[in-house]
Amino acid sequence: MTRIVIVGAGGVTFPLTLAADLLTQPTLEGATLVLHDPDVARANRTARAVRQVADAHARPLDLVVTHDRRAALQGASYVLLTFQVGGLEAYRTDLDIPRRYGVDCVAGDTLNPGGVMRFVRSSPVFEALAQDLLELCPDALVINYTNPMAMNTLYLSRLGLRALGLCHSIPGTAAVISGLLGLGPGVLSYRAAGINHQAWFLSVEAGGVDQQSALRTALRERFLPDYDATTGWTEGDATYAGGQERVRAEMMETFGYFTSESSHHASEYVPYFRRSAQTVKTHLPRRWDYLRSAETVAGQVDTLVALSADRLSRGLQASGEWGMPIIAALEGSEPADVYVNVSNDGWITNLPAEACVEVPARVDARGVHPATMGRLPGACAGLNLTGIALQTAVVDAVVARDPPALTAAMALDPLTASVLDLRDIRAMSRELLAAQQPWLPEWLRAEVRA
Repeated sequence: MTRIVIVGAGGVTFPLTLAADLLTQPTLEGATLVLHDPDVARANRTARAVRQVADAHARPLDLVVTHDRRAALQGASYVLLTFQVGGLEAYRTDLDIPRRYGVDCVAGDTLNPGGVMRFVRSSPVFEALAQDLLELCPDALVINYTNPMAMNTLYLSRLGLRALGLCHSIPGTAAVISGLLGLGPGVLSYRAAGINHQAWFLSVEAGGVDQQSALRTALRERFLPDYDATTGWTEGDATYAGGQERVRAEMMETFGYFTSESSHHASEYVPYFRRSAQTVKTHLPRRWDYLRSAETVAGQVDTLVALSADRLSRGLQASGEWGMPIIAALEGSEPADVYVNVSNDGWITNLPAEACVEVPARVDARGVHPATMGRLPGACAGLNLTGIALQTAVVDAVVARDPPALTAAMALDPLTASVLDLRDIRAMSRELLAAQQPWLPEWLRAEVRA
């Protein structure tokens, strides 16, 4: 019997979304859905919402709720990870401490000091999960939704698990490209590859006609001052993506290809756009800030979950997340074409084998089949390598239980290195570790105490 476990099922967005997606998959009817969270009250909140949606659409649902991880994982076929260690309190320090040093991130969940700390906090949970998974359900497929995607998925694989990571940034970016080109839904076809949040749209077509030149022209005419354009705020445009795209326009102008995260995120992964408040303002006139958004909704979780449940109860359709379609395809449904984050087993030939890469994949009853993409354009691969250097160095430091190597890895972050000297990077690292001591793995807590 198929047993699907959501770890971190007390969250606001992913657990209910994924559970509702299960209800849209006929192949998964009869599967057991397990909602696991150490805070069982939060898991029960999700369970009530899921039952409401299932009842509204008369869908059968075999639902289990538990705070006991081993009970949840017993006999699991698929394990979806949707948790964040430390919650808002830890995340606030991820961003606020580096900002005091001049490293100003708006998400800080992929690279940067915040991405490093988020991974480090999660690492002991991954280790405990891996120990239980390898004992209780060694053949289970682990599907990771948590950031930092590349570091997390790479570490899960190193722990001996069958793991892949899922992110919606590539289809989300495809929708932005369609909007910039004035195309309707479903018209654009594309192929992308690289690393998570920095994948490159290597082909962009509509009706069999290449659209790369049209996209470059649209970006120039709307966002680039070299072509007499401005990046002013236009009322009605999305703050997050589409309305302010000078960063991605500048990157396509330089590197030749559009990249897979919003200009806010994309500006965090490179040394070009966030060296001062003025350069940030020039490229991103209106600020999008994930921490402030999280603070705004804090305390409204019950209301937000209830609103989502009511919406899904009125109309149930697939969310576009790939988790449940992948599971359905593996269980015998129609094959699914998706993008996955996986260890680089030759999928991109000019990126390291030890990297976690994001590539297209076909999923069917025989398994997950990533596509061999060959070589990325040299400059695109080069920019990816700056992120990979940080990601692999951080994972190596955690595997080796090496605190100085962790600080050295943080110094590899492209944005941090563009703003701070090594003395300040060491000081910032010490302050971050001290502030997050309650959530650190024991081997690192001992170093902080010393």
